[in-house]
Amino acid sequence: MLKLFTFLHRWFGVVLGLFFAMWFFTGMVMIYVPFPSLSEGDRLSYLETVDTAEIVLPPAEAIAVCGPEKTTGLRVISIQGRPAYVCNRENSRMHGVYADTGAPVQPLEEDAVTNRLQRFTSAPIDFITKVEYDQWIVHQRFDALRPFYRIELQDVLGTQLYVSSRTGEFVQRTTSSLRFWNYLGAVAHWIYPTMLRKHWAIWDSVVWWLSGLGVVCVILGIYLGVSHLVELRRAGKAGLSSFRGWMKWHHVLGLFTGLIILSWIVSGWLSMDHGRLFSMPEPTVDQVRAIQGAPFGEVVAGVSVERLQQYQAARELTIHAFDRKARIVAKNSHGLLEAPSLEPTYVADVVNAAFPEAGIDRYSIVPDRDTYTHLREGSLPPGTIRLELTDSNQSWVHVDHQSGEVLSILDNSRRVYRWLNNGLHSLDFPGLVDKRPMWDAVMLILLFVGFVTSSTGVVIGLKRATRTFF
Repeated sequence: MLKLFTFLHRWFGVVLGLFFAMWFFTGMVMIYVPFPSLSEGDRLSYLETVDTAEIVLPPAEAIAVCGPEKTTGLRVISIQGRPAYVCNRENSRMHGVYADTGAPVQPLEEDAVTNRLQRFTSAPIDFITKVEYDQWIVHQRFDALRPFYRIELQDVLGTQLYVSSRTGEFVQRTTSSLRFWNYLGAVAHWIYPTMLRKHWAIWDSVVWWLSGLGVVCVILGIYLGVSHLVELRRAGKAGLSSFRGWMKWHHVLGLFTGLIILSWIVSGWLSMDHGRLFSMPEPTVDQVRAIQGAPFGEVVAGVSVERLQQYQAARELTIHAFDRKARIVAKNSHGLLEAPSLEPTYVADVVNAAFPEAGIDRYSIVPDRDTYTHLREGSLPPGTIRLELTDSNQSWVHVDHQSGEVLSILDNSRRVYRWLNNGLHSLDFPGLVDKRPMWDAVMLILLFVGFVTSSTGVVIGLKRATRTFF
């Protein structure tokens, strides 16, 4: 058995050694340079104010054009200076309908995009091209808005902007510095090349199994390292290792850092879980419909043109369904413009009726810096209402207090996942994660020792592969 474990660890190490070293090195980069993303403020600042006085078409007619069976959300924005409905459709591209005529929104031409950009930025445009995918818009959250115009500006930052050809919305921005450091950080860390990542299911399986084999490799290494130390002691010899050279360094370092490496590889592997072992936080279609109380199209049918025309300074109106009633959230360039808050007692009554198989134990406003929803990777918006159910999984339902949208459902499984993934992988522990630079120092030290140990494995693996194949 020891020979088998040695053989497996050796050759798993030959294949995965570079991945281990790369994961630790790129993790250090990612502490300071995250993957590019556009803030909500920047997204809204690009949009024009909606001329609601020009709205003629009722929302119900827009949904009829988009397809009532598939429409799951509805927004109003300005496209080329005209009010337009944008329908979110299940597993489909977004569909636009002009609110002044009812005509479908056609894909924007290059001239329309450049004219809008020239009013948005003072930097001259160097080059513009139409792309379906590239490295910075490869995530599936961009799918509904494809294809995009990628605009390269003539500025000192090497800025590239991405605008949807379907709705004219600004969705992504990168600079030459961000692109450089992300190739050394997130792109490598997540094994994120465009050709692989744009096929989500394939990428998901590749990274899941690759990191899973990494877990096996580390467990075998810890077992072998301890076994060799025990044999050394039984033989009455001093020291920590009977090996020499790089093998000795690998063995000794592994004895001290094996559990650190294991915790990071396991937690990284779990970041790709996607419902395989643990529950997902996203509500199911049935749960969303239960909270809405009626099909989305039926609820929106009750919204009149006059109601939309009341919002004269909005850059975006989103229409939501909650308890058979339509709720409108208006935003301007600074964020929220108008949206009455839901009373927690009312939300509790609606959720109680939507989940008849489980009562509500208690409900409250999620506190600031909540352990389970205020995370380094993202947080729920302020004012979120938490409803704790009495079901067997002790589920927590989180509802947005303005839109009535179900933001997440955390059960026992997901709360355990929070510690195994967020806790172990980014040391997201209360009392540490918010104390910088102490958190930085701990992360960098642990990542560095993991990188050094992995690097010794890379050297050994390369030597083994060279002797075997060359």
